[in-house]
Amino acid sequence: MRRIIIAGSAFFYKEAIEIKEELEKSDYEVIDYPKKINDNIEIEYKEAYERFYNSLSKTDDLLLLNLDKKGIEGYIGYESFAELSYLVVKKIQEDSNHKIYIYKMPSKEVGCFDEIMHFLELGYIELYRKKELK
Repeated sequence: MRRIIIAGSAFFYKEAIEIKEELEKSDYEVIDYPKKINDNIEIEYKEAYERFYNSLSKTDDLLLLNLDKKGIEGYIGYESFAELSYLVVKKIQEDSNHKIYIYKMPSKEVGCFDEIMHFLELGYIELYRKKELK
């Protein structure tokens, strides 16, 4: 059983739970996923952030849940891009077989669009397809 993390904005926590259930039916162990965070409590945010990076160091695979947000198709925020990049670097340094997926193609309005396109072209990340995960 491979371990996977669902990354993405905490804004998508409801959708993350649905995807989590799908992945678990496909024999994945989901070790972390976006959860609702109370942004008014700095310590809670800090703990969630640190926990998530600790989980990233233990995962086999990553699915970046980049849904539409703020009127932008396939939105990827800076933190989500940092998490994805962290695993890409780890994949390169360790010559690992990490699978890194993005849920959907981002629009050109996404700040890291060019970098995502390069990662796709270089084969570091892949576009999510349900059948690939089974």
